[in-house]
Amino acid sequence: MIARRSGGDPPLSFELPSGPGTYILVLMVFWESVIEVGALGEQTFEPGFWLYCGSALGPGGLAARVAHHARFAERPRWHIDYLRFAGTPAEVWYARSEESLECGWSGILSGIREVTRGPLGFGSSDCGCSSHLFHVDRLDIFEEFSRLATGVERVEAVRPDG
Repeated sequence: MIARRSGGDPPLSFELPSGPGTYILVLMVFWESVIEVGALGEQTFEPGFWLYCGSALGPGGLAARVAHHARFAERPRWHIDYLRFAGTPAEVWYARSEESLECGWSGILSGIREVTRGPLGFGSSDCGCSSHLFHVDRLDIFEEFSRLATGVERVEAVRPDG
């Protein structure tokens, strides 16, 4: 199934399965952005790559959830919906799973030296994690992450112009 984004930016898509799983949405933020993030209040996001850990266990699975994140939400529901106003989806790291792996994946990211934690409580208001959002300057950490979180696949955004 294809997750698509529409809106002010050129459309893009991700080839993802429609079944359940856990994902990391990789957003590229090009300039420092100050955003009001729901109950978390005003947050500053530095340029670079922001990695958001989430799960998609409901109807439509990974493809439907990423399709939601790939477009601008008229009424933001999740913390990541707010960050989408400043960040462009670049790729998705995912694993098919009937159970949520996002807390474990957040722990793995926290242990990688080049990774810094995002705002406290971001995406983690329903668990005990400090955050489900992380910042990196380069995406070469995927290799280390995928060694520690087995079964992870990587898909880049596909733009119509190639």
